[in-house]
Amino acid sequence: MTTALTPTIRSVETMEPRYTHEDFMYLAPQDHKAELIDGEIIIMSPAFEEHERLQSFLFTVINFFVNRFGLGQVRGSRTAVYISETDTYEPDILFVSQARKHIITRRKLLEAPDLVVEILSASTARHDRGTKRENYSRVGVRELWLIDPYGPAGTQFFQRQGEELVEVTPDPADIIHSVTLSDFNLKTAWLWPNEKDELPNPIDVLKELGAI
Repeated sequence: MTTALTPTIRSVETMEPRYTHEDFMYLAPQDHKAELIDGEIIIMSPAFEEHERLQSFLFTVINFFVNRFGLGQVRGSRTAVYISETDTYEPDILFVSQARKHIITRRKLLEAPDLVVEILSASTARHDRGTKRENYSRVGVRELWLIDPYGPAGTQFFQRQGEELVEVTPDPADIIHSVTLSDFNLKTAWLWPNEKDELPNPIDVLKELGAI
């Protein structure tokens, strides 16, 4: 569940004017994930096990792959991304290409990442599919994965085509061919637990990707 900041800072319901990016960077707690969405500071509740397990798996695989081939930098969940004066997000996973690593500063990203991965929850999905997706498209994110940790029905993949992010579907082998991570072919079956309620071993996945 997501909640707005308590009135000890300022009531979201009666807030005038809205919070700005600078407000967010000053007020957002260091020990909780938070985002500035359309001028409202949203504090995220602790994530469920399904979310954390998938985030850990994907971060491990993507981070190793990126470092193995020198593609750029990967960050997870607590890196602030400046979108606009009223929007600052903290994606679950993000990737910045080597050529653009200058946008990474000590406290935030100055521009949009190349790849954003958001792991959905019931309380945050409307933001991820709505305002955040639209803004990611507007500011130049090249690839966006919205992953439902409970199954493929709610999962969407977007890749930049011209001026906007366009939803794409896996190929006949249920693979998404990343446009930001060179030669990274994501098997969608990797994203959800098997009959033993287990995600794949990251080592096996990295071997299949040719990174080991």
